[in-house]
Amino acid sequence: MRYDLCAVCGETVLSYGADDRTLYLLGADTPIAEGETTTAPPLHSVCAVESIDTCPPLRRSHVAALVEYSPLWGVAGVVFDPVTLTPLPNPGPRPDDLQHVHVGDKEIRWTLASFTVHSLHGVTPVSTDELREMAERQRAIEGRQEGAD
Repeated sequence: MRYDLCAVCGETVLSYGADDRTLYLLGADTPIAEGETTTAPPLHSVCAVESIDTCPPLRRSHVAALVEYSPLWGVAGVVFDPVTLTPLPNPGPRPDDLQHVHVGDKEIRWTLASFTVHSLHGVTPVSTDELREMAERQRAIEGRQEGAD
């Protein structure tokens, strides 16, 4: 996420598209909200469509959005008690989920991080149909670039 690399192909997502926004795809039922935090990296529209078509959980439920700015918010990991050094229970809905800890939170010193967490700003929701159209435009641009090489 630090270098804006695609979650699927590992190539930069910054060179694609006509603007500076990046695409995020989440397995969820509710639209991506302004300021929402995520551990999911950005991805290309072609890679997003491939993911939706091949990943059963994403076929069941997904949301996508173009995001203008995604600064580092914190980390996701296991928080340990500073006295006993035992893992603290996660206050979230699922006990096995990693806890999101803000960079300014004192608990970050006692967190074994597994992922970075970014907050999403300038969020523009993208429907599945719009996502497929974006992927077709990306494929056409890539085809023209390959023909020029």
